[in-house]
Amino acid sequence: MLKNIFLWIIQTLFKKETEATKRELEDNQKYAVEYERIDKINFNAIFSNKIANYVSNDSSMNITGDNARKDLLEKIGQSLWKKRKKIVSSGLGYGGIFLVPYVKGNKLFYNRVPQGRVTIDSIEGDLITGATILAEQKVISQAFGQDKVYIRWTNYRIENGNCIIEQKFTDGTGKEIDTPSFWQNIMIKQTISNCDRVLLGYFKSPVNNRKMMDKYGVPITYGCDETIAEIRDTLKKIVREYDLKDAFIGADATMFGKNGLVENGLFKKLDTTEDNFFYEFSPAIRESSYYARLQELYQRLEKEIGTSAGILSEVQTQNATATEIKRAMYDTFSIVDDVRTNFEACMEDFFYACNVLANAYNLSPQGEYALSYDWSYSLLEDSQEAFNQATTMQSKGIISKVELRQFYKPNETLEESQKAIEEISQNAPTMRELLGTSEE
Repeated sequence: MLKNIFLWIIQTLFKKETEATKRELEDNQKYAVEYERIDKINFNAIFSNKIANYVSNDSSMNITGDNARKDLLEKIGQSLWKKRKKIVSSGLGYGGIFLVPYVKGNKLFYNRVPQGRVTIDSIEGDLITGATILAEQKVISQAFGQDKVYIRWTNYRIENGNCIIEQKFTDGTGKEIDTPSFWQNIMIKQTISNCDRVLLGYFKSPVNNRKMMDKYGVPITYGCDETIAEIRDTLKKIVREYDLKDAFIGADATMFGKNGLVENGLFKKLDTTEDNFFYEFSPAIRESSYYARLQELYQRLEKEIGTSAGILSEVQTQNATATEIKRAMYDTFSIVDDVRTNFEACMEDFFYACNVLANAYNLSPQGEYALSYDWSYSLLEDSQEAFNQATTMQSKGIISKVELRQFYKPNETLEESQKAIEEISQNAPTMRELLGTSEE
């Protein structure tokens, strides 16, 4: 439905042009269907979840500043950071995901929107200057007849340095309708000045789509369909092998009398000419051949995606040192590093949008803020060795106690770490107390 009416909505209702093509919209819909499938093994979801864990575990994001604006942005930042794994995993699975901030009741909120529900209408450099979003869909049950579908479309565009945000409403077929009662409080058209990009963040999968144009991202398993099909075929053959080699004891029907046998039991009745016929069927299962084939396919898929071995395949670590094991993860880390770069770019645009909305709605006094990240490098580093190095650096005055504490407590903000250090310092016993001597 979306690919058929999306372009019509933009060109007819909003009367705007878009750089998005029908093929791109069709591809994005296909990626969404494949990623959301739960009826069979989903290798897209497996790789996306695994890499999302590597990207975000033991890492932190901080918003620094000394003003009310920083406090406002920090609240939504903390909420977003709690969802970081889902954002990264969904972005890698769909090919990309948009973070769309909005204001309701003088508070900042945001929606996560898969790229299959967004058309990128125009781009200048790396900045998106036009986009149309299927922002919301409601299905209202009817007492008699079919359910009624209501869709809210939002168009963002930059014109003369202003961001224009416009709403349209349609039914499920794309026919324009009056504003439904449950969306009456939404501003139909809004103009926000001094903007150089639309007010949203876009986390795009860093996977190479092998094309010159790359407005949209592609899923982590892009281009791996043939190998995935072979893996699924091999898994089916393994199941069939076990079914065919299921052991049983065959015996002549006359041996069991009138009562017969329980179905699916160990014995099977056979019509033979021998009343005392008795035969055990228990052939060897060719598991080694099938599983060797499966491991080869798993390793091929990992190489096609660009990760190190171990996401799906079994890794032999006998006689390998901890350093060698860490180095073997370098390919996976390269992807993790690319994902983090794109995540930081998404956050820059997202908080830019939040800051602009805070100005437009006067949510807090204006103020400067800065984003910083403390990404974990545990894939390549030994945690004890890294901590020892950080401790030495702190003792030599190269880093602060706050930075050292955040190595151990990455989820704390800078302010929380500073407060904890001050409390520890105040409660620490003095030398006299340790020696048990009087202060007199």
